[in-house]
This record gives sequence, C-alpha cells and structure tokens, in this order.
Amino acid sequence: MAAKLDFTTFRNVINGKLTSAAVTRHSFNPSTGEPNPQVPISTAEDVDAAVAAAQEAFKSWSKTSHEERAKAVLGLADAIEAHAEQFLDLTIREQGKPVSISLFSANGHYVWQILYIQANHQ
Repeated sequence: MAAKLDFTTFRNVINGKLTSAAVTRHSFNPSTGEPNPQVPISTAEDVDAAVAAAQEAFKSWSKTSHEERAKAVLGLADAIEAHAEQFLDLTIREQGKPVSISLFSANGHYVWQILYIQANHQ
C-alpha cells in the first residue's frame, strides 16, 4: 500500500523543490462550509521561476525517447491510481461534488493518461 499523502499542507513545487509563499488562502468545502487547508498564493516571481525551470527541463525532456516519456507518464498514472482514494476525498472537499461525480473526476486523470499513451504508442 502506498504511503498516505499529506493533504493538510500545500506548497509550490519549483524546479523540483518545495517552496513556500508569503501569502496563503483557503477555500471552503461548498457542501459543509468547513475551511479547506491553506494553499500558497504564487507571486509573479514564483511563476517566472517555474517557467524558467520548465524551459530548462524541456531541453532534456525534448530529447527523451517516446518510450521513456511513456514510461514516465505511466509512472505518474500509477502513482495517481495508488492514491486514488485520497484524491477522491480531496476532490470532494474542494468542490463539494457527490462521491459518484468526484470518482469520475479522480479516475479521469488516470484513464486519460493510459489512453493517451496507448493511442500514441502504436
């Protein structure tokens, strides 16, 4: 069983590193009115740093073979599937959707990635 993810503390990931923000905010669960955990409010500088890191990463990613890209995307899909129940709970808290609709949303990411890889791997 996969380790439980911490959905009580949210941070940005820039260049593979967790970063904090000076300002945070929270939303409310529309179904219950309870506050959701604080999330960072990114600054223009945060966005610029993330874009610069993505541009730098693209230099090597663009040279990565289709097979290796597929392997990476499938690895991500497997990680999402391993934590599907937690993502389902998070979707329900963030959006206030019923379980049946949230389940479709949570599983949709996994299914999309698998179908995309299968369609482009032939």
